[in-house]
Amino acid sequence: MSATIADTYEIAMGRWSRRLSRSFLDFVAAPSCGSLVDVGCGTGSLTLAAATRYPNADIVGIDLMPDYLTQALHNSAPNVRFETGDASTLPFADDSFDTAFSQLLLNDLEGPAGAVGEMVRVTRANGRIAATVWDRVGGLTFIRLFLDAAAILSGPEGEDLRTQVFDVPYQNEDALFDLWSDAGLQEVDTTTIAVRMDFIDFDDYWQSLMGAHSLILAFYANQPADLAHEIQQATKRAYLGGKPDGRRSLVASALAVRGLVSA
Repeated sequence: MSATIADTYEIAMGRWSRRLSRSFLDFVAAPSCGSLVDVGCGTGSLTLAAATRYPNADIVGIDLMPDYLTQALHNSAPNVRFETGDASTLPFADDSFDTAFSQLLLNDLEGPAGAVGEMVRVTRANGRIAATVWDRVGGLTFIRLFLDAAAILSGPEGEDLRTQVFDVPYQNEDALFDLWSDAGLQEVDTTTIAVRMDFIDFDDYWQSLMGAHSLILAFYANQPADLAHEIQQATKRAYLGGKPDGRRSLVASALAVRGLVSA
């Protein structure tokens, strides 16, 4: 059976998004009951973490990709339901939820401000709106090892790849603060969350890397065999750091923001 998009995501990033979910929920500090919506829930890392933390809450996870939702349903909880829908046009009435949050979505949307506006629309007055995104430029070491090697060894093509992966709208806490403020949210606060990415060995790292971003996989697959091997070996040397192959723990950081809907 061929791997699905959801399978690839789980190998590459799912284990880390689950780890991030716990710390993100600490920051969100949502009420322990009521209704919550996870916008762009993907394979359900945040949705299911919230279901465990808030067993008395009603939680909805929504995503545009049915393949992700199929994966999420494998680990569903009694107080959770999943729906297919677009973050820019949420299929919910005004004031439907007490809390709306989103993990690792905003930097992949063409119109993130529209999605935030929708989260505000479906959340009741004084409800919480929160989101987190990977700190791609300064906080994803495991991707940077490869991108720097690619930029050095393949020249402009590798440099262009690095720019495309890192050129996202929200690269610091200030940018997220402004997005929340522009949406009319009150008591806006931001933070940086650190998690650890633990790899068994270089092969585990490489498998995760190749599923981390579609542009990375496409770039590597299109390189001549000798250059691809050279890039892989340079990345391996960076991963090993002069020591035998084995476990490595690389820090990753995410940017988070929260605010309250105006009364």
